[in-house]
Amino acid sequence: MNEARSKHPSARDLLNRLEPLRTRALAPLDGIGRSVASILSRWPDAVRTPEDRDREKLALNMLFRVQNWKWDDITTQRVISAAVAVFDEERRCRPDLAPVRSFYLSEIAIRDPGAFLDGMVGIYIDSFTPGSDHTRNLAKALAQRARDLGGRCRKLTEALPSLFRPDTAQLELGRLMLESDDPYTRLKQIGLNSPHTSGLAKAAQQVFIERLKPDLAGAKARQQLFNWLTPEKGPVLQTGAGSAVEALLSVWRDKAPSDALRNELSEQIIAAWNDPRLHTGGIWSGFDPSLRAILLRWLTHQDMKFFCNMVTATQDSHMWPPRRDFWLKLYDDKMIDEAWVAFGSEARRYAQQNLVRSGKTDMNRRFGRQLDRGGSTSLLIMRIGNKIVVDGCHSYKTHIFRMDDKQAPKLYQREYYCDKIMRSSRNSKPHNSINNWSQWVLQNV
Repeated sequence: MNEARSKHPSARDLLNRLEPLRTRALAPLDGIGRSVASILSRWPDAVRTPEDRDREKLALNMLFRVQNWKWDDITTQRVISAAVAVFDEERRCRPDLAPVRSFYLSEIAIRDPGAFLDGMVGIYIDSFTPGSDHTRNLAKALAQRARDLGGRCRKLTEALPSLFRPDTAQLELGRLMLESDDPYTRLKQIGLNSPHTSGLAKAAQQVFIERLKPDLAGAKARQQLFNWLTPEKGPVLQTGAGSAVEALLSVWRDKAPSDALRNELSEQIIAAWNDPRLHTGGIWSGFDPSLRAILLRWLTHQDMKFFCNMVTATQDSHMWPPRRDFWLKLYDDKMIDEAWVAFGSEARRYAQQNLVRSGKTDMNRRFGRQLDRGGSTSLLIMRIGNKIVVDGCHSYKTHIFRMDDKQAPKLYQREYYCDKIMRSSRNSKPHNSINNWSQWVLQNV
């Protein structure tokens, strides 16, 4: 019996012979997460936005299909594109399209998860208008299907839990923007593919700017604002930017920034939204006149400084420093209302290399050109009350015109001819006696 047992290994022996179990560790999931984020960024789940000229046709076509229940030859993408038209600002309240709006709401309730549901989230975000019926109705319908939304939409709801609570969504998004140094990039990260254009982001921007405004005297808040308005990897905000620029300028109603900061802000604003002296559209249409006046005063000072610094650096004359001081004192005394520089070719090159260092200044748009005398002479054109005053570098005389004189040069022109101005002038004086010259200027303006 014992011998028989010895020929057969025991259960313990068998277990001892088994290979030891090896535990396989899961690979880190960080790489997978980065890959998913890259895919979502590269192939955003975009709604095809129809052209304005096509929207009425799309909306009426959907009305016909709903009323006659005809769904042949139509794709989900076309249904979503039609929703852009039906819920845009022009049509979202039209009584004749009420059956189409009801159709979309009922379809949200019954459609299987997929492109339609996710597309309607995009419609809700883009057409978001605080307090509007269509926003409330879409939010209520989508909230009931929140568990069925795709990965992109879930990413957004995780970052913005109040997405489908229209009374608080813009407040929460505004706070999220305020907490980020780069609000534009942050909104893209959470799933808003076009942060500047969505109605929800526009509503949140008001919250963001209102809460950021008290801190805009500081460099950190200003950089945060410009990261939103002029993102490094995105378009410059145009629609809605006016209120942000007004908030920035309002900080300086009762105090003046340093010359360096004033120049920096002026160049940033002009580079993004054009010079208000040359353009009246865009953000400058309807802009607060008192705040626009602050920027114009900055630009007047900046142009005078550009001209004076250029002459100081390039003209070795004992008569120039008192002339420079005279013009700058008139500015400080608030006598000079507007100023514009027309650089000659030599001075333009000097200014580009030595005065304009921000890299944001377009010399061709920022200053005029003086073309006579081979570009050796530059001009400073000023408005002092109802007079146009033209001064030039080197030995160019000072010329004074009445504004109603047809021969008077106009401010903010692209090209000037200093010899033509000289021939047209009936009131001029050289600088050979600074005392007599300065008295003459004061008497004639």
